[in-house]
Amino acid sequence: MARRVGFVLVFVGLFLLFFGLFERVYAYPRLKKAPLDQYSSPVATGTGTYFNRSPDKLAEVTGAQLKNVRIVRGDVNAGTDEVAVWDSFNSTVDTADQGVITATQERIALDRVTAQSVQCCGENPRHQGLTLKFPFDTQQTTYQFWDGPAQRALPAAFTREEQLNGLTVYRFEQRIDRLDVGDQDIPGTLAGDPDTPSVQTNIIYSNTKTLWVEPATGIIVKAQQDATQVLETQGGEQVLTLLDAVLTYDEATVDANADDAASGANRLRLLGTILPFAALLLGLIAVAAGLVLLRSPQGRRIARGESRPAGAV
Repeated sequence: MARRVGFVLVFVGLFLLFFGLFERVYAYPRLKKAPLDQYSSPVATGTGTYFNRSPDKLAEVTGAQLKNVRIVRGDVNAGTDEVAVWDSFNSTVDTADQGVITATQERIALDRVTAQSVQCCGENPRHQGLTLKFPFDTQQTTYQFWDGPAQRALPAAFTREEQLNGLTVYRFEQRIDRLDVGDQDIPGTLAGDPDTPSVQTNIIYSNTKTLWVEPATGIIVKAQQDATQVLETQGGEQVLTLLDAVLTYDEATVDANADDAASGANRLRLLGTILPFAALLLGLIAVAAGLVLLRSPQGRRIARGESRPAGAV
């Protein structure tokens, strides 16, 4: 009986050891990847000033209620085991009349673990750095994070830990100060010079972008932008405000992102730490107990085919 129990314990222990290693080495790395079939639609709201480009208006609108929606959809067929391909459509509207203020479309390819941009798969434009998420196991450091209007990646620095919806998140800030992102000709009447048919101006862009990131998954739980785009003459005189707005993820978006991040972090913790550690510990205990039984006097006698004398204790 002792020999049989010992063999069972050794077998169970070896199985648990294999299971623990399998979970940590095989299953965990496959869970720790950005999905190919990503779908999200974060909403940011706020107030601000913008230039209404409608031909019958051509005027600045102040105190507008604004809404920004980004729809992200994964192209499963274009992705691979290493790279995810996500299409993004981003628009900002005036909620008073649903007039479109800005609208952009992008195709983004990113490494499924590091979240770094990958130049492949028809991405447009050519991205740099991080785009729509941070890497798994985000560190308290500075990352290069993509900015659409700037068309480049710029530093996003870790500032501190915070609590958000019951999660520990890392707060990052990206500060862009008076970046010249292009030029635009406008009628002289808009530049205060009605006698001149056209005036060339520079588009000067500034933004303070704040990102709250759940570090285990790299999910951006909350985001905020304080962005301005103004037109300035060659002499540096501001003549027009294209956009001046503060936009922040709304409560529903933050709640949904926090739920996704908490669920993902729990799964990673379960497969990466709890299950492997528990399986390895129980496996070692079972193997040790089985070997003890097999090495006991009774176990050795049974293993040699000896029987206990009748009446022996």
